[in-house]
Amino acid sequence: MIKHLKINLVFLSFFFLSSGAFAAGDNLTWEDCIREAARNHPDLIAAGEEVKQSEAGKSIAASALFPQVDASLAATTAKTASGDTNDNYSYGMTGQQLIFDGTKTVQDVKAALEDINASKQNFKYASVTVRYNLRSAYIRLLKAQESLKITEEIYEIRRSNLELITLRYESGLEHKGALLTAEADLASANYQVLQAQRNLEVAQRRLTKEMGRKQFTPVFVKGDFEVRSKGEGKPDFEAIAQNNPSLRKISAQENSAAFSLKSAYANFSPELLGQAGAGKSSAHWPPENDDWNAGLTLSVPIFEGGLRLAQVSQAKAYLNQIKENKRSI
Repeated sequence: MIKHLKINLVFLSFFFLSSGAFAAGDNLTWEDCIREAARNHPDLIAAGEEVKQSEAGKSIAASALFPQVDASLAATTAKTASGDTNDNYSYGMTGQQLIFDGTKTVQDVKAALEDINASKQNFKYASVTVRYNLRSAYIRLLKAQESLKITEEIYEIRRSNLELITLRYESGLEHKGALLTAEADLASANYQVLQAQRNLEVAQRRLTKEMGRKQFTPVFVKGDFEVRSKGEGKPDFEAIAQNNPSLRKISAQENSAAFSLKSAYANFSPELLGQAGAGKSSAHWPPENDDWNAGLTLSVPIFEGGLRLAQVSQAKAYLNQIKENKRSI
C-alpha cells in the first residue's frame, strides 16, 4: 500500500507543480485583445507609416507648384596680381516660380494621390489580416483553456478511482490487474494534462504575438465562441471582390502608374520658369548698392543620351505589370 501511495503522491506533486506555472496571467476579453493589437501590432504600425510616407510624397510632388524662395548672405575677399585686396559683401532674396512644364508636375501630384489611396487600402488589408489571425488565436486559446479544464477533471476522476481501487486491493476485494489498469489510466491522464498545458502555452504565445507584445507573458481569455453569421443564402461574390482591399489597392496602383506614364511623356515638353531677385552689395559692410533682377527661363531638352525615352519605356512596362497583377488578383 505504501508503494501505491508513493506513486499517487508523485503524480499529484508533479501535476500541481506543472499547473502552477499557468495559474497567473492577464485575463483578457476579445475587446481587450483588439485594442492592444491596434496599438502594438507591427504590421498595423508599418502600414500606418506607409500611409504617412505616401502623404509626404504627395506634399513633395506638389511643392514644385509653389514659389521657391531663397535668401543668401555672402562675404568674399580676393587678392589681385598687383597685391590689392578686393572685398565684397552682399545679401538678398531670389524667387522662382514654375509656369509651364507640360503638366508633368500635375501628373506627379495625381500619381501621388493614387499612392495615398493604395497605401490606405493596404492598411485596411493589414487590419483585416491582423483581425483574422487575432480571432483565430483567441479561439484557439479559449479551446486550449477548456481542454485543460477537462483533462484536469479527468485526472481527478482517475486519481480518485485509483485511491478506491488501491484500498479495495489492499483489503483483498480487487485483483491486481484492476490496480495496474487504474495506475495506467492515471499516468495517461497525467500525460494528457501535460499535453494540454503545452498546447495552452503555444496558444498563449500565438495570441501574445498577434497582440503585438514584445515579450511573452501568460495570458488567459474569457468569453464564449459565438457564430454570428449563419451563412444563409449565396454571397454576392462580385461585390465582395470589388470591395476587397487587395483589389482596391492594385486599382489605385494602376491609376498611379497611368499618371506616371503621362508625366514621363510630359517630360519632353519645354519648361518655363519665372525668376526674380533683389538685394544689396558693395565693398563695405553693410552693403549700400541696390541689385535686382527679373526674367524668364525657357529650357528645352535636346539630347540626354536617351534618358527620357528610357523613362517612358520604364513607365509603360510598370503600367503593364500592374495591369497583369490586377488581372491575377
